[in-house]
Amino acid sequence: MEYQVFDMHVHVFPDNIAKKAVNNLGKYYHVPMAADGTWEAFRESLAEAPCIRKCLIHSTATKASQVESVNNFVAAHIGGMLLGFGSMHPDYPHIEEEIDRMIELGLRGIKLHTDFQGFPADAACADRIYKYAEGKLPILFHAGDATVDNSSPKRIRNVHDRFPNLTIIAAHLGGYSVWDDAEKYLVGTDVYLDTSSTLQSIDKDQARRMIRRHGVDKCLFGTDFPMHNQKKTVEDFLALGLTEEENRKIFWENSQKLFGVDDRCGS
Repeated sequence: MEYQVFDMHVHVFPDNIAKKAVNNLGKYYHVPMAADGTWEAFRESLAEAPCIRKCLIHSTATKASQVESVNNFVAAHIGGMLLGFGSMHPDYPHIEEEIDRMIELGLRGIKLHTDFQGFPADAACADRIYKYAEGKLPILFHAGDATVDNSSPKRIRNVHDRFPNLTIIAAHLGGYSVWDDAEKYLVGTDVYLDTSSTLQSIDKDQARRMIRRHGVDKCLFGTDFPMHNQKKTVEDFLALGLTEEENRKIFWENSQKLFGVDDRCGS
């Protein structure tokens, strides 16, 4: 069966910094990168995977001074098949005003990578972000790392418990390389989980168990391009052996509902 796919976890960088940014990511995670992160590479990747009809692009402001430029960059590229998330940093002085501006720009949420941004996800300094985003924009967290605690599943669970009306998406099935903790703290909650940077290394039985215990309606497909090849990641997901209904929901329907996408072309 052919599925239409919504890739909700994609990174594309300005051409002048793309290769350096991707090289740094590869060194940090000790992963060979699938592409160089340029727009040309992204277009080539989509041509190889025509089943992908929508993509959500996002980046991270590692410093407060980068917030507006990151948001402007993403907003300049949304439209058609591309949706975008902005970024925020707890040291940014005008959090509420910039979140309002994100909405005006047409951005659909906020991406936080607290490991790179240098604060624990549940730190009080980030409460202004979570409080103001409640009911307005979802927040996508990079989730989990065996060497850094800032984005641990437990900390994301703390945010969820303190801000129950905040829509949270925990990337990497809730815990990049620490999926046992993701099962303990996030599976079964109202937090959404995306599948990016997971299918290449997680045990397939654990992945199926987590998805079904959590509920397929709260799971979203993502590739983490350019870290991973989009076409291959679709194939890796299909190899889990889920049902057609489960595949349809995770590939397309859940993101369609969450982000208000009415059809394969509209937004």
